[in-house]
Amino acid sequence: MKRLFPIITILLLLTSCGSTDKKESNSGQNQEFSWIENNDFQTEKAIKYEEESDLFFGGDSDYDSLSTESIARMPDFKLEAVATSTDSIGKIAGLCYQRKFSEASQVMDALFKKYKKHPGYWNQVGTCFFLQGNMRGALLYYNKSLGFNKNYAPPINNLGVIYQREGREQKALLAFKRASELNSFSLTPIFNLSQMYLKYGFTQKARALLSALLKKNSKDVDVINSLAVSYLMESDANKALPYYEKLSRDKLSRYDIGINYAYTLKLAGKASDAKSVFNRINTAKLGDSSDYYQKVKKYLEK
Repeated sequence: MKRLFPIITILLLLTSCGSTDKKESNSGQNQEFSWIENNDFQTEKAIKYEEESDLFFGGDSDYDSLSTESIARMPDFKLEAVATSTDSIGKIAGLCYQRKFSEASQVMDALFKKYKKHPGYWNQVGTCFFLQGNMRGALLYYNKSLGFNKNYAPPINNLGVIYQREGREQKALLAFKRASELNSFSLTPIFNLSQMYLKYGFTQKARALLSALLKKNSKDVDVINSLAVSYLMESDANKALPYYEKLSRDKLSRYDIGINYAYTLKLAGKASDAKSVFNRINTAKLGDSSDYYQKVKKYLEK
């Protein structure tokens, strides 16, 4: 039987957060001049970068250990919370991922003087350009971020995502390796590296990375799915199935998980279960996975 290469590669941008702003009091002003604030006459103090601030508090850390690093992993209702938070750079990220680019631009302008030497700020500006499909702008600002800190992992990881999209696979691989070496606490570059290994069939290398990630969080959905895929690429359905059985029914309805699970069940001789899983898949965001979806559908109908 011809193998369908059951993999949907997911590469993640690593998005930095920033220090929380403190609200300044404006009481005691003459009513006639209430629109004037003291800080209008003060030089904006630049914010110093602190590595421990590069986390999003509000991710689904029980099931997705990467959601505290990459806002792309957050559900819509949590994106709204980030977009309206007091976390300056986090607010930019939330607005951009909600595709409210005009509002995000206004926030960027307001924060420029304070964050103009902060690598996390420029990394997020780059990500906003990325989300608008402007890769030249994204490259420019990711490199500007590195100009302030050449060893800053987020823009290096994000450059890797762009390289992969452009087909420059070797450069992408090196970027993910470099980002993972620079920040051993950051899991996203390691996950991205594992996805590239899977894409090219280096299943054992991918499993070594994924197994290490699973030890950090045994409930991480995408790590579990990727481990299952690593065995499925070897046509070993019996080793892939236990991983899918760890996941809840709502997670299995995700297209990037459900398609592979249905294929695994069929391969294991469980045709009825495979069709049942396949029929529950949420197809609203199939995108580039439409062809693979149709291939598996035909395979299940045989």
